[in-house]
Amino acid sequence: MHNSILLVDDESAILRALNRLLRRAGYKVYTASSGEEALQVLEDTTINVVLSDFRMPHMTGGELLAEIQKRHQNIVGLVLSGYADLESVTSILNNGTAYKFLHKPWDDTELLAQIAWAFEKWEALHRQSGLTRMVMESDNALFEIDHEGYIANLTPAAAALCETTEPAATGSCISDFITAFTTTVLKEICQPGEVQTKVSCGNTIYVLSCSPSSDDRWVLSVAQQKRLGGLGIPELLHRDEIVRHVESWINNKNDVSVIYLDVSRFQTYNDSLGYQGADKLLTSIGKTLVATKPEHSYVGRLNGDEFVIISEGKLSDNELNATISGMLANFETPISCNDREVRVSFNAAYALGPEDGKDPETLLKNAKSAVNYSKRRGRYVYPRYKPEMNAHSSQMLTIQTDLYRALERNEFSVVYQPKVSLKSGRILGAESLLRWKHATMGMISPATFIPMAEDSGLIETIGEWVLSTSATQSKIWQMDGLPPFLLSVNLSGRQLQEDSLLETVRSIIVASGIDATQLELEVTETFLMQDIDHSLALLHELKALGIRLALDDFGTGYSSLNYLSRLPVDTLKIDRSFVMDISESTERYNLVRNVIRMSHDLGMQVVAEGVETEEQLALLRELDCDEIQGYLISPPVPADQFRTLLENQPVIAPSAQPKVPPVQSTEYLNN
Repeated sequence: MHNSILLVDDESAILRALNRLLRRAGYKVYTASSGEEALQVLEDTTINVVLSDFRMPHMTGGELLAEIQKRHQNIVGLVLSGYADLESVTSILNNGTAYKFLHKPWDDTELLAQIAWAFEKWEALHRQSGLTRMVMESDNALFEIDHEGYIANLTPAAAALCETTEPAATGSCISDFITAFTTTVLKEICQPGEVQTKVSCGNTIYVLSCSPSSDDRWVLSVAQQKRLGGLGIPELLHRDEIVRHVESWINNKNDVSVIYLDVSRFQTYNDSLGYQGADKLLTSIGKTLVATKPEHSYVGRLNGDEFVIISEGKLSDNELNATISGMLANFETPISCNDREVRVSFNAAYALGPEDGKDPETLLKNAKSAVNYSKRRGRYVYPRYKPEMNAHSSQMLTIQTDLYRALERNEFSVVYQPKVSLKSGRILGAESLLRWKHATMGMISPATFIPMAEDSGLIETIGEWVLSTSATQSKIWQMDGLPPFLLSVNLSGRQLQEDSLLETVRSIIVASGIDATQLELEVTETFLMQDIDHSLALLHELKALGIRLALDDFGTGYSSLNYLSRLPVDTLKIDRSFVMDISESTERYNLVRNVIRMSHDLGMQVVAEGVETEEQLALLRELDCDEIQGYLISPPVPADQFRTLLENQPVIAPSAQPKVPPVQSTEYLNN
């Protein structure tokens, strides 16, 4: 019964008056004339609310409620007293012993309202009793049950799983809602210790975890595997359904195609949108994949941000690449999520059965290995699985593990690549770049470990170290009397999502002593476009510190021209992929020309990356590009070698001949 109240007062007339009022209001009323008697009633009777006088012999109302709180934590205590006791009553209200103070003489209407609120308080506490108190706000389906499965409490997620409401389910047996949970199953898992098991029912597998809540109750956690795949989308298969389809095709001696997709750097969406917002984004992605899948194929979700498209029959490499490109083209427009426009990109690869796996699990594992391999190859590369990729995956695991200790082991270093004015031939800036020399593997490509640092969250600490190290070094060069230049440091997408970024940059500027106007932060177009509204606000705040902003890798993202005019950037960097073909492709030449003109019209400086030939240099001069960066001038070099470049200017002569011989690029030095 959820309306039981205990009245405690040493004056019998008060007890009779309150008893009569509350019984008429529908409450189950118990009475006691002392604190000791009240405690005895509580031992024998289930009570929800206690209304106690304050001034009583032997035990005050405050002492009684304090003892009740120790023995019966979920009981709500009220104090009834005169104004003379207000100071004493205030103290027990402040320490949480009592919920409300009701004064004598009372108004019937006001008293009943206060008691009704007390019962509402009890309901809230009761829903959070035992272990459920810690997890009531959880998205997990949690039940507090007895050994026969009768429900005492449940979370909203559990009610949704049972397709019922919390009041309707309370007091009922869980088997009334989920037929898989028989009395036998429940008795098996309601044990003295923690138990984990699985129960199958049709196409659904329930993962059960049971822990004791009290002497006679247990907290049952229920995970439904189908929900992990479904996202509320009936056509989106969960892992078990995917495995069953693939297994059936292989057993029937048919070929199988498995396309594996994972959302690039999904953790940044969790950080910026919150987990609920990120789940909404996954739902939108799932719906788009289902709506655009090839005919006679299935779409499934494996874990978190990982999806697969499976189909029966053998497709050629060209057909599969065309399929992937076609499906991912549907994500070139932003997805609306939590009143934001969000852009997503994917890593993708594929495997073919039975050649690449004779059973479903092997085939899926190998397809994932191919995806992991594709991450270091960049977007628009969709490789097929090869056996050597498993060795690569093993190596990547080692690298990922050792990355956590690379900073404390002093394995990181910073190198500097000059940016040179085409008009003066002098160094106007330098880009700071992170390098990692592994203790046993030697130099590891940034293209390999930077995404790992992004996904793990380590990039925040590493990025702060790079910025601090670079700023301090720049200040040293300045104090040594070397020519001033603009120091550029890359910000990762994960750093852009951090609320503390602004304060971190500000503190590093102060600690290093660098002039803020000599610092430039480089951000990539792709990350900015993931959340344009948030990005714009942050960029304006960074600009307010006095630093400059550069848009890196321009042309490799989405809808660049549509947003460029909105971004408060000072410099635009043309990606090396456009510079590479400028002398061989009229289309590339015209594109670079138009980008330079447009940037100048918007008041931006233009830096061309990846300049490696004299011909590229000459054409960029012809197109009125402001600065160049690349191996024709210098590779990224350590601080002492960069000092030499600063001391020997101009770096390029009027004839555009480099003073530093061209250097053949190596993979680990790729920017």
